[in-house]
Amino acid sequence: MDMLWSASTTMRNPERTLNFLRTIAEMEGESWNHETQKRLQSLLIKNRYYAPTHDNLSPSQIALLDNLSLELSYEQARDIFDSKGYTDPPMRGRTSFDPIEKLGLVCLDKVAGKQVIRTTPLGRMFLQDKIPLEDVIFSNLLKFQFPNPLSNDRRDYDTKPFINTLRLIKRVNELCQENGEKPKGVSRLEFGIFVLSIKSYEQVEEKATSLLKFRYELSNIHNEDETNAYIKTFVEHYLSSFIEPLHNSKEYTDNIIRYLRLTKYVYIRGGGYYIDLEPRRMVEIASLLEHDNGSAKQFTLDEYKEYIGDYYSYELPFETIEKLTDITKGVINEINSLETRLSLVNRSFTIENTIEMLKQQIEYLRNERTLLQNLILKKDYQDTIKIDEVINCLTNIRKLELKPSIALEKWTNIALNIINDAQLIKPNSPLGDDNEPTFTAPSGVPDIECFYGEFGAICEVTMLTSRDQWFNEGQPVMRHLRDFERTNSTITNYCLFIAPSIHVDTINTFWTSVKYEYQGQKQKIIPITISQLIEILKTIKLAKERSRQIRKEQLKILYDACVSISDLHDSTTWQAHISTQLRTWTESMIA
Repeated sequence: MDMLWSASTTMRNPERTLNFLRTIAEMEGESWNHETQKRLQSLLIKNRYYAPTHDNLSPSQIALLDNLSLELSYEQARDIFDSKGYTDPPMRGRTSFDPIEKLGLVCLDKVAGKQVIRTTPLGRMFLQDKIPLEDVIFSNLLKFQFPNPLSNDRRDYDTKPFINTLRLIKRVNELCQENGEKPKGVSRLEFGIFVLSIKSYEQVEEKATSLLKFRYELSNIHNEDETNAYIKTFVEHYLSSFIEPLHNSKEYTDNIIRYLRLTKYVYIRGGGYYIDLEPRRMVEIASLLEHDNGSAKQFTLDEYKEYIGDYYSYELPFETIEKLTDITKGVINEINSLETRLSLVNRSFTIENTIEMLKQQIEYLRNERTLLQNLILKKDYQDTIKIDEVINCLTNIRKLELKPSIALEKWTNIALNIINDAQLIKPNSPLGDDNEPTFTAPSGVPDIECFYGEFGAICEVTMLTSRDQWFNEGQPVMRHLRDFERTNSTITNYCLFIAPSIHVDTINTFWTSVKYEYQGQKQKIIPITISQLIEILKTIKLAKERSRQIRKEQLKILYDACVSISDLHDSTTWQAHISTQLRTWTESMIA
């Protein structure tokens, strides 16, 4: 039977890619056989990038896994792996290796009759931080095709899924315009049925027509039960040759959208329900679709491995002086439009005249656009109705369309922009051209940086609440703050740490750095819950309704009160102290 297209379901979170690659890179040059396949999965356990379930494990092994402060030895990790009693132990390693290989980050070379692990040039660039994850994903999706020499399935296909996704959405929008309807991309439901079932580039026109017919017929049904029955019948008939179409169409859609967002070529609209082409990338999209019709190319296995493992093997057709100049002019027009909205003087820019300088200028201009978009965001969310929107989103953070960890970074960033008159609130999460986060901030940097002039702060957020919170956030948060302190050494600096709840081990760790020291100096860390952040926002709203403006100096008063713990004797009273200081501060702000 046929299969719907999807990114690897083994690795649902693309941000795990780097950790898996690092582990595989430890095995560079080793033969790929049953023993090394088991060794890979054991290394993932050792490095704590994979956590097996507890069944078949002894109490001591479970304790090792659960105590995240312990550094596992390879022998301990291998013992845990062997104790699981898997039916096919080597298959576990092959399953972990597969998505990294398909991304072109590693490959298997035949040497003296053996398969040997090699990190590709693309993989080395990623490991050396020369390219970000979104560029890795974009590079791979441009080349990914069926049939695929790395896989034995879909031999009767003829498609580049990413290219044909863009082609189908574009064609649907064109047909809508021809029919006098407003283009809106395709819905998630439509995506799962029509986009993921493309077997050949020649089907795009038929798929677009069928999609709009389905949309029209569905719009004329107004009873929920009848709607669900119609969808079920249609999917079972239309995708009758596909494996588990009802289940897979939804699951695969949710999965692949994470990858598509990273390319910045699609964006989500209509409250998260519609997938559309990114209007700010239409020069690039049009150029790609003129250049590539979405048909699969002929490769031997070795040719394909070299092709996907080389970052530069797909020549981007819009990297010409003419196209890059058009892109530059478009971003400048956006900047000027945003400046007008902010009552700022429009800047003029001299457009560069070489390909490399134009690419650098476009990157610079897009960063400038992001800064202006954040100023617009800050301006728009000063309205008390908008504050209610943020409160509602933070209250229901697990129910939003975005993955909760990404949503928390997004809405915390907006909350910090609302709270006071900061000079700059700078999120470090990668952003699409629509200023929406595509995933969480990378490791090694704070989630959000805040610049207030007289003082500075970082903000770290997490959805973790168990002991994992302490393991994943304790040391990194203190290290990020210390790095920020060094960079901004002439002012006082703080860290606001936000989570649904604060684990006792996290409190104990931060208490030590605030009460005593971290790397020889005290720090100023304020751990609060999402509920307490909501209380601050409610205070801001009440103050605004009473024509009062809470300024950065007043926020500093709250921060100082929360870290003034000289009279506290142990960490168990610190959270209560913070709650008291927040309540006192709230009362003073609205008195």
